[in-house]
Amino acid sequence: MQGYAWIGMLVSYSQQDGLVQAAKDTFSGEKPCDLCCKIADAKKAEPEKKEPITPLPTISSAKFVQDMLPSKDMALAPPSSTDLPPVSFPGVAVPADSLRASPPVPPPCLAA
Repeated sequence: MQGYAWIGMLVSYSQQDGLVQAAKDTFSGEKPCDLCCKIADAKKAEPEKKEPITPLPTISSAKFVQDMLPSKDMALAPPSSTDLPPVSFPGVAVPADSLRASPPVPPPCLAA
């Protein structure tokens, strides 16, 4: 929720003062928005939980990598090429001979 509040503050403050000042105002803590105040109140009202944190069992990186790799050899087939149907634009008339035309050589000069 705090991240959502910060994004809203950045958007709101940047419309008034620009992005740099908005970032300063957002993360300084001096101009909290309504959502930030509600989050702070909720944190104060929440009882402290003193549950012991149990560490996760350590797994060797080699075992982890081995578990993540497939057990059999895998091979991917290359994608097959298919001819795409011609693109049509209803209501636009394009001469057929211009579709395969190459650009003029040398390129036309641009008027200044």
